[in-house]
Amino acid sequence: MMHKTHEREDAYKGFVSGPFEGLIKREKGGFMLLGLKKLAMIISALSFWVMLFSCATVKPESGVQAKIISGSVAKPGDTVYLFHGKSKVAKEEFCLNAVAPVYRLIDSWSLQKEEIGKIKVIRELGNHYVEAVVVEGELKPDDIAVQQNSECLIRLPEAGTK
Repeated sequence: MMHKTHEREDAYKGFVSGPFEGLIKREKGGFMLLGLKKLAMIISALSFWVMLFSCATVKPESGVQAKIISGSVAKPGDTVYLFHGKSKVAKEEFCLNAVAPVYRLIDSWSLQKEEIGKIKVIRELGNHYVEAVVVEGELKPDDIAVQQNSECLIRLPEAGTK
């Protein structure tokens, strides 16, 4: 016949398994934590992943958002968006009514570029984008608007929102 204490110990076998195995030790009348360093490492690793994935969700800061597509061409009179990514210098240089030349990379290895058109800034769109109108040339997505100390990536609006 088995004693009650042996039955209780058998019931706790396999109670904690996986990465937490060995952290908890059965003592008289309760549990005791072992290896606080190991526990701290596990909590740190879990919190790292939580922080990493929480950074991936960005809420829009204003009611105005730029709707982007990846195809087509913008001609004179069409609206484009300039992505400056919160750069203070770019936000100052690409201010209201600023006119900037637009370049396209012709060789990605040597970073050669040629001027293909001009844009004129008409308004800000939140903290990341500026709205502009094509003044001359035909612009494609990923062309670059250039000012003296900064550059902005050209994005085109969704079809039907021009």
